[in-house]
Amino acid sequence: MKAIFGYRSILCSAVVAGVFSVIVCALLLVDGANRLNKVPQKDPEFVALRERFVEQPNDDELRLEIQSLDLALRKEYFREQRFTEIGSYLLLGGIAVALILGKWAATMRRTLPTPKPKDPGPDSDETLSRTGLWAVAVVILALVGTTWAMNASYRSSLPVSLEELAAIHEGPGKEGENGEDRPDSARGVELPDLPTAEEIQANWTSFRGPNGSGISTHQDIPTEWDGATDQGILWKTPVPNPGVSSPVVWKDRVFLSGATQDVREVYCFETATGSILWTKEIEIDPLTDTAAIKTSSDTGYAAPTMATDGRLVFAMFADGLVAGLDFSGNEVWKRSLGVPQKNNYGHSSSLATYLGSLIIQFDHGANDDELSKVMALDGLTGKTIWETVREMPASWSSPIVIQHGDQAQVITCGDPWVIAYSTEDGKELWRANCLDRAEVGPTPVYFDETVYAGNDMAVFAAIRADGQGDVTDSHVQWTVDNGVPDTCSPLVTSEFVLMMASYGTLSCFDRKEGGDPLWEEDFGADFISSPSLVGKYVYLFSREGTAWVVEPTREECEQIAEAELGEECVTSPAFQDGRIYIRGAEQLFCIGKTTPDEE
Repeated sequence: MKAIFGYRSILCSAVVAGVFSVIVCALLLVDGANRLNKVPQKDPEFVALRERFVEQPNDDELRLEIQSLDLALRKEYFREQRFTEIGSYLLLGGIAVALILGKWAATMRRTLPTPKPKDPGPDSDETLSRTGLWAVAVVILALVGTTWAMNASYRSSLPVSLEELAAIHEGPGKEGENGEDRPDSARGVELPDLPTAEEIQANWTSFRGPNGSGISTHQDIPTEWDGATDQGILWKTPVPNPGVSSPVVWKDRVFLSGATQDVREVYCFETATGSILWTKEIEIDPLTDTAAIKTSSDTGYAAPTMATDGRLVFAMFADGLVAGLDFSGNEVWKRSLGVPQKNNYGHSSSLATYLGSLIIQFDHGANDDELSKVMALDGLTGKTIWETVREMPASWSSPIVIQHGDQAQVITCGDPWVIAYSTEDGKELWRANCLDRAEVGPTPVYFDETVYAGNDMAVFAAIRADGQGDVTDSHVQWTVDNGVPDTCSPLVTSEFVLMMASYGTLSCFDRKEGGDPLWEEDFGADFISSPSLVGKYVYLFSREGTAWVVEPTREECEQIAEAELGEECVTSPAFQDGRIYIRGAEQLFCIGKTTPDEE
């Protein structure tokens, strides 16, 4: 035992620990110095490949080469981070062991002192006892400071986790207090003030109008037309690229989006003539694997209806790409939220706006993936104001913003919850369980302090909007389980709730009581378009292009008129005084009467 813990063995161990510490320190310095030239985002080869891909976006081999290099650079980055972390601990441990063993060895060779007369003042032992503790403390602080300085000096500019690294590919994060992250394209843009509530109501700013209700306040809307003969058609204009987004209107402009697997575009039409004032292509992130985006024939790549706040117009596409443009077609900002995961239709939820912010419901993945979220973006910059994670799977319902008393709420639907969030900070206000095991498509509606929402295979519910927490047992006024739609959004009037099934049956319920249907009307056609109300008339557009104008009463569905668009239609109409704007499979139609000024 004495041989093991003898002076020589302890001294040799201290020397070995010291040499080990020197080697570790040298390796950390060399690795840190080399890393200064190995920031993945600035790697010359990586930058060169991206520049080539911008010029050759259809080169699949180049795409794979970029993805392989990107993966290799990420692995190398995290290896270096781990190397530095482990090396720092080893360096501190080696120095500590060397000091402890060195002190131990020195203690073992200490000889007994020969007593001598003590000189006046403190001797060396007394001085050492006073300063020794301070010296040890200073050495420890110096070692810790040196290690921290090494780590800070050679820290990569990349994030420290996979989650933060993934956020780089999602696009801009939250804006700093001084707006230092605002994109260059947003600087210097002169925009008008936010419109008044009256101006918003006078236009058609989002899916199913400014309230998301499908109810128009406009007058003198036509009830007769024929797209084949152009009777009652003021103009019709081919839309360059396909899409199932519905038109939005601001004063003298109509906006639509269109897209294919490789192209994302926004179109601005003149309301007077139907001419395309401008077309803006929104460039896809070169690293987005467009072939991996899942869509269906019913949705395609441009399903979300655009939205406008009266200053900018916003568009979103199936791959999670979202952009803000001014009314002249200039791109003010864009960002990618990432390709939706475990989503069979691509992103299809439409956009909403509220006091200059853009509201997005981005549901994808499974319940426990925590990929779904509802977000509010700054309309001027695209920066995140707030976002709230939702534990629910993919859905295709669109959010609406309601004003309940003095509180504005964002209402969303997804399996199994109808959830309300605060527009101010995204905090959950209340939730109701009524959409269990449903692939939710219809958008909710708010009328008379009540939210109406539902989906086929679940139930349709009327929910008071003044609750807190889980209100399933306290605020659900009534539910019905027959006639509930799977795609078309409901229409709620002062007296009725109207629901259109995709197979063509319109069901009418008492708004306050629910219960059994007052009546059901079968139109013998397929429907994707949601019903709309103008005055006392309900407008219905079938998939085949046949449209019906009906007047609901408690006794029956009275048919007022039947008209033909002349091509398939799966979108919902937008209304202005004397006009209907509706997108067909290939063209944008303006239905209305010619005014004397336009003759």
